[in-house]
Amino acid sequence: FFSLSIFYTVFARSGVETYSVFAKIPLLGEVQVQNIETSFTIINNEFEYSYNVEPTKLVDFFDNKISKGYIKGIILNDKINPEIYFYKSIKDGFERSIKFNYLNSKITDVKIKPEYDTSKITKVTNRMISESIDPVTMFYLITNYNHIKDCNFTLNIYDGKRRYDLILSDPVKNNQFFSCTITHKKIAGYKPEKIKQDEKYISDLRFKIGHNGMYIFKEVSLRDNNLDLIIKKN
Repeated sequence: FFSLSIFYTVFARSGVETYSVFAKIPLLGEVQVQNIETSFTIINNEFEYSYNVEPTKLVDFFDNKISKGYIKGIILNDKINPEIYFYKSIKDGFERSIKFNYLNSKITDVKIKPEYDTSKITKVTNRMISESIDPVTMFYLITNYNHIKDCNFTLNIYDGKRRYDLILSDPVKNNQFFSCTITHKKIAGYKPEKIKQDEKYISDLRFKIGHNGMYIFKEVSLRDNNLDLIIKKN
């Protein structure tokens, strides 16, 4: 029993984290609209990170979509390297699934069922897709301090329809918190007038000092369908 415990301590690790999503509503302030649960498992150098989202039962004005997804891959030099991304959403009986395959850290194959109607939005090219990461990988990265501590780079995101950038900059660090700025920039997969407007959304990514003296994720502001959202770790 002792030997078996050591084996799993060295080669296996897992953890579950929960987050609350709040919408900023005029006159009402912050209203909780979603719950997020993530699970991260490592066995040897292979990992799986799952991401499940459900709406709260207390609001009826917000999107009632239920979604879940995961990434699987390997860990090299303390960095995750996804090999498979899968996402599935259900809303009012309608289901959609999205799957990416990665090869050498590039998206090489995309399957979307049913496909989106892209006739009225700008084209996302194959090169744009290959140079991107999926939204679940993005969420994992921005909620883990060790992956964003320099806070001076751009994440290229593709979600199966839209291609956008998250530009991280302006880190601020002291013995209580760490924060940096995220600039959201639309690249493709939007209506032409939205691309032409080039309206950028600027928000904050914040970490706090945990009990172990390490920085842990606190909250991040995002925008979805012109609604300001705040994701906070529970």
